[in-house]
Amino acid sequence: MAKLLPVKTNLSFLDGLRGLAALYVATGHARWLLWEGGEGFRQAGDAYGVTGKAFALGMSVFKFGHEMVLFFFVLSGFVIHLKYALQLAKGPDTHFSFGAYFMKRLKRIMPPYLFALLLTIVCDSLVAHYQFSIYTHTTPLALVNQNITFYHSWTSLVGNIFFLQDAYVPVFGSNGSIWSLKYEWYFYMLYPILLLTNKKFPKLTILGVAAIFGLYVAGFQTRFILFDQVVACLFSWWVGAFIADIYTGRVKVNRWLIYPLIVIVPLIPFIHTSGIPTLVKDQIVAFGFSGLLLLLLDYREKKAVQGFGRLKWLGDCSYTLYLIHAPILILANGILLRVNHNQMPRTFLFVWLAVAFVVLLAYALHFILEKPFTSTAKRVPLNHPEVMPAMVK
Repeated sequence: MAKLLPVKTNLSFLDGLRGLAALYVATGHARWLLWEGGEGFRQAGDAYGVTGKAFALGMSVFKFGHEMVLFFFVLSGFVIHLKYALQLAKGPDTHFSFGAYFMKRLKRIMPPYLFALLLTIVCDSLVAHYQFSIYTHTTPLALVNQNITFYHSWTSLVGNIFFLQDAYVPVFGSNGSIWSLKYEWYFYMLYPILLLTNKKFPKLTILGVAAIFGLYVAGFQTRFILFDQVVACLFSWWVGAFIADIYTGRVKVNRWLIYPLIVIVPLIPFIHTSGIPTLVKDQIVAFGFSGLLLLLLDYREKKAVQGFGRLKWLGDCSYTLYLIHAPILILANGILLRVNHNQMPRTFLFVWLAVAFVVLLAYALHFILEKPFTSTAKRVPLNHPEVMPAMVK
């Protein structure tokens, strides 16, 4: 028999998970920028000792920041669609105001984003002024030299403000993390169109999105690069929305057809190094996170799941943390290498100090950049009784 979960159960644990995901990405970048890296570890492994080797190998778990962005996509699709999925579960007459929706998304996205662009200018200017080795591409870390770039043209800045990065203009400055904002924003803009068919045909909608993805993988592309890039990744986002339809009972699916997808998550290291095309790998990972999300939602009354709710504070500042950490860590890399004669440390002390700093800064800034623009927004709180209609086996 299925049972209705208690009303006191809520979805605040999702905030904690989002915060952990942002922390994971920041830690991965700090590990990359403030430690001598895998190549240095292989060359001087004997100097680490048994404990040092174990710790260094353990830190390699933070190598999959790109894959973690897929978790953000899945969770974003779920949260955006949840409000309307709840309304649609009661009946098809759902009110949707594009103007209100657009302004809500704009207020949520833009204040931290514009601040992050300004912060990037400040940090990059210091890096360039002092000609740190990360700016001149002469650090002892080959991957850093190859991947950290500094584009500061007005064209790049304006293009990034309108979320055209990586399609028509480079990512602005050194803040490579903002590549995903393009996708997130245009997912939001495509959502009202998808909602039109989803109102009556949720299964047909996801099949349509899957078909578009399949056509792109097969080589059918347009001359509009931005459109191609966004719709190619839309499937990763919409599986999260589909989980919202399952969760609210709009779509009847045997949960045990979805739960097994969770086995993909521990296989991410192997998927990451496989020869599968990146777009396909990303979609596979998104499926894994969708299985994990549904499992956690259906068993959200468990103490182990609700425990993530204690990290809600981290989730509250996760967006700001995601946006600001990269330029700060790049500046820290420049200072560290200058002080240490262009040699990276073997200790992880600077990694943890930098992570602690960006987390504290993000938490302080979210009271200025996020809370004033979202606290008064009309939304269904994650602990509202209406958010808990789902039945579990």
